[in-house]
Amino acid sequence: MGDSSYLSAADLAALGFFLLAWVLHTLASDGKLVSRMSLTTAMNAQREAWMRTMAER
Repeated sequence: MGDSSYLSAADLAALGFFLLAWVLHTLASDGKLVSRMSLTTAMNAQREAWMRTMAER
């Protein structure tokens, strides 16, 4: 087989980039990369506060 069974430098760089992107995407989607509140979470909190206010009336 010779040298054709080994990955080239470009292949290794692409693999490294893919793995890095995968890890960063996982961290970002789990909310561990950025600590601020998401829009969905903020809207859910606002809706809950609104519903509590409406229930008290």
